[in-house]
Amino acid sequence: MNRRPRSEAIKAAGRRIADARLACALMTPREQAEAAWTPTSPYTVDELEAQIRAERGLTDREAS
Repeated sequence: MNRRPRSEAIKAAGRRIADARLACALMTPREQAEAAWTPTSPYTVDELEAQIRAERGLTDREAS
């Protein structure tokens, strides 16, 4: 089996996490909620959007 060194794996994981965080930050709360929602989700898109807005410190009227 060809395995990469642990330090390389950690760096690669960090890059992927940073890329994902950036992608989410560039989305509106609605876009992020729509991307996160699945048919098996216990939350509606509107509920997810409200949670994202709260995490970002936005009111219901603020876009992003």
